[in-house]
Amino acid sequence: MAADKPGGSIRFFFDAGSNVCLWAGDDATEARHGFDIDAADLPVSTNTRRWLLYLMAWYDTSLDWDDPGGPARWSEDEQARFRQAVQEGVARLRAELAPAGYEVRDESGTAQVDYPPLELLARIFMPAAGAAEADAQNQALLAALAAFSPRPAHPPEPYWKIAGWYEHAFQLSPADRAAFDALVALSEGDWEVSRGDTQDSECDAVWNSWSGHTFLLPGVTWAHILLIYPNPPGPDEEYLPL
Repeated sequence: MAADKPGGSIRFFFDAGSNVCLWAGDDATEARHGFDIDAADLPVSTNTRRWLLYLMAWYDTSLDWDDPGGPARWSEDEQARFRQAVQEGVARLRAELAPAGYEVRDESGTAQVDYPPLELLARIFMPAAGAAEADAQNQALLAALAAFSPRPAHPPEPYWKIAGWYEHAFQLSPADRAAFDALVALSEGDWEVSRGDTQDSECDAVWNSWSGHTFLLPGVTWAHILLIYPNPPGPDEEYLPL
């Protein structure tokens, strides 16, 4: 590499409260600029440096600083605007740094990700005297779930944890938040529910039998409803609250 093009590898991601979004991506870059890199040390324009300052300040507003582990404060619209602005910033950085031999690795998680469709799954457990009774229960559950177009994921299977229980597994549709909520509403007050912040977030609900309460059929002892992506996004795709 020519001496007037020292170049290097730069990672781009946000770290709340640090006022840094550029980080050394290899030993040579760290030796030259330090691990956390000041944009003023790089051959970028004043406009681009100010754009990065703006993005970092904006990112910090996504957190509730009185409850950093709590839910995200941004609406879906604001998240979308931020992602677009970040991608504009990444494009500026790459255009201005490429002539000097720098590589910019976008690890912000703001690039458009083509997630696979969500799946709505139900795992339902019932005691049965044997396979024949479990098959009959499976048919009854299909009828009880008819509004959700159920498809058996597999035949009823003995539950390895508890003798005499069978697991019934179904794929349901539509695979969306409304259908998930409608399933949970079939037995009020008996669920432990975890919902994501947006309509396309994953959700999870567990139901335990309780005296006088029924979910779908008498005899259901435990149920697990999942609204999930079949292949969860990687950590770099989850950096922003979704």
